[in-house]
Amino acid sequence: MKKHFITFLLLVFCLSSNAQAWKTVRHEVYMGLGASNFLGDLGGAKGIGTHGIKDLKFQMTRPTVMVGYKYMLNQYFSVKGSLIWSLLKGDDAVTKNDIRNNRNLSFRSNIGEATAYIEYFPNADKVYPRYKLKGVRGNKAFSLSPYLFTGIGMTLFNPKTNYDGSWVTLQPLATEGQGLAGRPDKYKRVTISFPIGLGVKYRIDKQLALSFELSLRYTMSDYIDDVSTSYYLPNEIEASTGAVAAVLSDRSITSGVNGVLEYPDGRNNYLQRGDPRWNDAYMFGIFSFHYRFIKGQTFIPKF
Repeated sequence: MKKHFITFLLLVFCLSSNAQAWKTVRHEVYMGLGASNFLGDLGGAKGIGTHGIKDLKFQMTRPTVMVGYKYMLNQYFSVKGSLIWSLLKGDDAVTKNDIRNNRNLSFRSNIGEATAYIEYFPNADKVYPRYKLKGVRGNKAFSLSPYLFTGIGMTLFNPKTNYDGSWVTLQPLATEGQGLAGRPDKYKRVTISFPIGLGVKYRIDKQLALSFELSLRYTMSDYIDDVSTSYYLPNEIEASTGAVAAVLSDRSITSGVNGVLEYPDGRNNYLQRGDPRWNDAYMFGIFSFHYRFIKGQTFIPKF
């Protein structure tokens, strides 16, 4: 009887210690490498553009670097912050949509993103990996923890395009006539972004882990690619911001399909250049390495 009682106490102690183990590793830093892809007005699949996953073009994939810090609120919820540098690119040359292909616009933009998230681990964010024990069923030789996350961030961007072998910054050129009669002011090169994504973490030991996550960032700007509304008169753009701006406002391969149609009676038809109904978005796929800081000691045996 005494032996069973002692065994029971040891079991309770171990379970209690394990339940509190996460408190010793609440602080975590991580760094990651991955890829980005742009979902906006330029490029895309055949048919009407949606700024959705169907318009993703793998040719436009570019590199991404991330660093961050995480704090565990409990075993299931954490808050974290990250800094991300990435490159986004879009090009009408890769689309099978005839009108967009003839539009012949392209861009690239370095982006900097600072984001705060909340993470949710349905099966808990594990402290220890699981080890395979001979003769014990139900244990596996690896430990994977899926998770979901969302948050809010701030994204800096600066669209450029290649013109005569040089990369030209587009925002100062007002390629859609920004600032002219009947047009809005020039857009800001900073926007709010809303990430949503999922990931999976592989626990190596108490301090080290690897993860992979996929996420979509939907933004409050439709100008990450410098394209949103309609064309404007090239001669007025040239008078305002120069000849290069006029050329870059309309780079159509075949005239009469895109641009501004001017009629003999003085009326103008400003054809669609972008689609203002949808804001721009972008995606990340990132592999990360995680390191936890240990506070105090736990008395849980490792196998």
